[in-house]
Amino acid sequence: MKKLLFFLLIIPSLAFAQNDLGYADDMARIALDVIVPDQVADIPDHARSLLESKLMQAVTDHGMGGEGVSPRFLVTAKMEILTKDVTPTVPPMQAFTFEVYLYLVDFVDKNVLSTTTFTTKGAGTNANRAYVSALRPVNLNNSNVKRFLDEGKRKIIEYYNTRCDFVIARSQALASQKMYPEAIATLSGIPEVCKDCYMRAIDAIGPIYQEYIDHDCQMMVAVASAVWAAEPNSNGAAKAGAVLSQIDPDSRCYGNAQNLIGQMATKVLRDEQRDWDFVVKAFESEVALESMRIRAFRDVGVAWGENQQPTYNQVLWVFR
Repeated sequence: MKKLLFFLLIIPSLAFAQNDLGYADDMARIALDVIVPDQVADIPDHARSLLESKLMQAVTDHGMGGEGVSPRFLVTAKMEILTKDVTPTVPPMQAFTFEVYLYLVDFVDKNVLSTTTFTTKGAGTNANRAYVSALRPVNLNNSNVKRFLDEGKRKIIEYYNTRCDFVIARSQALASQKMYPEAIATLSGIPEVCKDCYMRAIDAIGPIYQEYIDHDCQMMVAVASAVWAAEPNSNGAAKAGAVLSQIDPDSRCYGNAQNLIGQMATKVLRDEQRDWDFVVKAFESEVALESMRIRAFRDVGVAWGENQQPTYNQVLWVFR
């Protein structure tokens, strides 16, 4: 049942996936992360946050908003001071001219896919205010930024169209090392616009996801068994049941989990004359099962991606 629901959730979108760069709605299926690391070019915190917000808005406006499943492709930026003057005013003001560089990069392979620059000026009683003054009026919803993003999108599509075999092989290698969330994220990060590669990824991800839930099931049954052995009473059963309730019902050892539940229920009833049906019902409830069905491979990939946001050191090569 779960597999049926799983494919019903993901397959409808495939009917609309094209491999034609002329369609904006196809491009919109690529989601980019945005990061401006704290240490880049010593941009003051407030200005850095403002620049990051403007980049996120620009990415969203051009149909690429939302964090990607895998943060492989991202937009980042730096600011360089072109001129710095002190005005002969009271109080004196610091006036700057900045060059702002935007980069769309593949930070895994360390490739810059697209770049653009613009100049802006700002002044303030200190450097922090001058940076903010320079960034506040900047509008990134313009033709230069659109070309910058479009070029990056084309390079991303080209990457998956020409390196699909490599991407799938890498995910399978990760799975063989039991690095299942990363393997799933690698495949689920392939955009739908890359139709052939996307369809191949769907075929490849099913067996990896099955391995993942089987591995998790074995681990959870082992943990629940240890918890129950250490505390073979209703309290221990409740703790073990909480672990077992996380098991995907499509895993191959799901029957072992049900057997353990039955053993615990029997002992609790015999020793404590207590009906433990409420825990069994919670384990088998349709609500619980439905929530587990929703937690499909894409959720696993997203969770992994959220914990893999690039750090300053990982993107430093862009600015050298």
